[in-house]
Amino acid sequence: MADINFHPFKNRGAFGGLFNVESRGLMQGDAQDDPAIRLQLCSGRLDSKITEPVWGGVGVMECIAPAKDSVNGAVIKQATKDACNAFTVFNQAFHGITTPDNPVPLYLAGGFVHYYRVGSGARIPLPVSAEVVALADGNNTVAASGFVWDLTKNMVDVYSGSPGANPKVDIKLLMVSVDGNLTVKKEDGGNVVWEIGKPCGLFLI
Repeated sequence: MADINFHPFKNRGAFGGLFNVESRGLMQGDAQDDPAIRLQLCSGRLDSKITEPVWGGVGVMECIAPAKDSVNGAVIKQATKDACNAFTVFNQAFHGITTPDNPVPLYLAGGFVHYYRVGSGARIPLPVSAEVVALADGNNTVAASGFVWDLTKNMVDVYSGSPGANPKVDIKLLMVSVDGNLTVKKEDGGNVVWEIGKPCGLFLI
């Protein structure tokens, strides 16, 4: 079962970058405001077999819940090489757990997480590879290339045209931001922290 590092008596000051006065940049998993799309926001229960905490801006697999549990919404599982049909978000998910070691809101197995389905029309910032950044050259059209969700690096990468270990996702790249972004990083010790300066793409899913 997923767990979170927790030191109950640890104190620390504010994390760097939280009080940035710059207005440029994107925040991973923070879906853009859109009154026409906000009612597409879904809530589902994380599968009890998930072994890692989940945060906003991660590709997942939405599954039909057993009939006896359908009142709780869909079952959310980790994406596989065959399927990634939704992306988690932080929007209205105030139940995320934070600790002095983990400033990123985290959601655990058996609990609930918010997400948008692929095809909902939501615009979500997601971390991207250098190959995706290279598409922002002023010549490529929106949805210029197919994309995959990298299951190991938790980022969007360019589809190579052949089946691989990562699922293809039908999403459109709207813009790329290389500076001032907040993305999520899982450290070797297990802490989940904000990372500043990693490129982000704004995707229409």
